[in-house]
Amino acid sequence: MLKVLIADDEKNICLMIQKLIVWEEYGMEVIDLAHNGVDAMTIIEEKHPDIVISDIRMPGYDGLKLVQKARDLGLETDFVIISGYKYFEYAHRALNLGVEHYLLKPIDKKELQETLHKIIKKRDKSLKKAEEEAQLKEQATYSRRRMQKHFLSSIMENKGALSEREWNRVSTELQCEFQHGCFVAVFSKLDSEVKDQNLTGLLHRMEEVIDRELQARDEEYINSIVQSGVVSIINYRAGLMEEIRQGMERPFRQMRRELDKFQGYHVTIGVGKEKNSIAEIAESIQEAIYAVKCRCKVGLDKMIYYDQLHVTDVPVQEFLNERRIHEIENMTEALDYQSLFGVLQKKLAHIKTIPFYSPVVVYEFLERVAELVLNILKNNHTKESYLHQLEEDLQKVLDFYTELDEMTYRFSEVIRKYFEKVIADRKSRSQLPVRMAKQYVQEYYHKQVTLEDAAESIGLSPAYLSTMFKKEMGINFSDFLISCRMEAAKELLKTTDLSIAEVADRAGYTDPRYFSKTFRKVVGLKPSSYRKLYQ
Repeated sequence: MLKVLIADDEKNICLMIQKLIVWEEYGMEVIDLAHNGVDAMTIIEEKHPDIVISDIRMPGYDGLKLVQKARDLGLETDFVIISGYKYFEYAHRALNLGVEHYLLKPIDKKELQETLHKIIKKRDKSLKKAEEEAQLKEQATYSRRRMQKHFLSSIMENKGALSEREWNRVSTELQCEFQHGCFVAVFSKLDSEVKDQNLTGLLHRMEEVIDRELQARDEEYINSIVQSGVVSIINYRAGLMEEIRQGMERPFRQMRRELDKFQGYHVTIGVGKEKNSIAEIAESIQEAIYAVKCRCKVGLDKMIYYDQLHVTDVPVQEFLNERRIHEIENMTEALDYQSLFGVLQKKLAHIKTIPFYSPVVVYEFLERVAELVLNILKNNHTKESYLHQLEEDLQKVLDFYTELDEMTYRFSEVIRKYFEKVIADRKSRSQLPVRMAKQYVQEYYHKQVTLEDAAESIGLSPAYLSTMFKKEMGINFSDFLISCRMEAAKELLKTTDLSIAEVADRAGYTDPRYFSKTFRKVVGLKPSSYRKLYQ
């Protein structure tokens, strides 16, 4: 509701204006009446009315002073000035102050209504314009952040040098002014003790903290949220690396304070090595990510500098030679989870025996295993939806877990779950033709159904259908057909007075004598004797 203040030194005029209009119909409410300029100004200062209907001449302050006061307070108040003919010059001065509406005494109801309609129309137009401008600003910010993310993602994926064209795109499209000084990448990683949490809100808070701290400095930078962290590239003059490092302590402490408001969250910051050109920034990003992965040994809630790490890197090929790769591929072919889990545990134990081993070796080993498993499943025509979700779930394990034993266990558990899905899916697919053949028989048993007819209806060869049917059902196709016909015949004999010949026909037999012979063989009674049991 729009708040309305009515100010006039004549109380009767205030009351008359208040009663002249059904304010609720205009989405308005009268919040107060004032009978002098001093009271009116106090109300304006305290209640910030949206609309002030004021006499242009009042004791204390005139209407023009009220207008000026509202402008000084930065209020978007609409003023409706009331004046008599002899004060028309005042009204003219009010118009020069931006007041668009004035009424002559005595107040005409229709004129007041028209004025209120104009105010509403103007406010609606202003609101729409403000919304459009906010939307455009939001779209521009969103587009810039998308370009930043795309830029950083392309660097991390390609790990190559930037061309001159890329350099220009960074400077123009991303609205950055990178100088040919030094560059460093920083990765701020958010971890949650409750896994699979939606971290979006906290990640945006972290990004805001980094923005606020880096904006206070002269260095150029870009940020982008990636997965469960924020990647930052900082550009600065040569010789300032130590100052940059000290500067990153501030946003780290601020992020830590923000996370302390919640329970079970941790932030670790990885800092790559200083680079002399943006063409080398991909390497610094990888170093920052590497440093964060080392939180598995160094600990959470720390700043980890890549060039201060003292760990032993071991090529993943030492744990995944050709023989071991072939072994893992065979286990995946056979969907043998237990054997695969045994390999993962054995290799993790081996890695831990290496003095000062780098935990990144474990990440690289598991990532390579994930790649092998996904490739084998893909080659075996596993559903695309399964493959996509498996890849995503395995990546979440590597992203969420910070204890290597638990990470390896959860990693293998995800694979086990999907192996079971694939097994169930394959079994379901192998049973589908049999289910379709059963449905065909149950629908057409009363006709001259053959194995060839059923096979043709589902697009299989009779021989293949016969083999699958016997394997799944334990009986051959013809026995199942007879069983369906006998069940139908028994129901007809129990519930109808149809002749034996008519029952035989409805059950799919053209020869009543053959039907009776088959019925006696299957049921143990003649059709007529079976009927007597239910009469």
